[in-house]
Amino acid sequence: MVSTADSRKNILIFDPERDTSELFARALESRRNCRCYLAGSAAEALDLLEGIPFDLMILDLRSAMADDYLLVRKIRRFSPQTILIVVGYLHQKEQMLKAVSLGVRGHIIKPIQLDAFRKKIEEFTHDVGSPAG
Repeated sequence: MVSTADSRKNILIFDPERDTSELFARALESRRNCRCYLAGSAAEALDLLEGIPFDLMILDLRSAMADDYLLVRKIRRFSPQTILIVVGYLHQKEQMLKAVSLGVRGHIIKPIQLDAFRKKIEEFTHDVGSPAG
């Protein structure tokens, strides 16, 4: 488990659409004991991963798929303890399953309703510290 001084979970949200990232962050920070960080590019996400131990990363599927899932592979090597979740549309189910085969813990289907989103994130973070599986 990644421990922070104030026991809040660190969550990195990577979506090139800033409005989406901010919506996710507000939804989580308003109801959960977490601190959210936002990244709008792969380089920004990797920079944040170098300096902050993240418990969870929420990743836009289109961004995850770039360069044959290169970002997913880098994150798995660089920060294997971070739970990684992709967010995409139902018609992208095959690509989500490919991401899961590369070490992503799970996926969330758009369009997202905030209460369902919060519940899903709670499910993913409930076992922070347990081996991924």
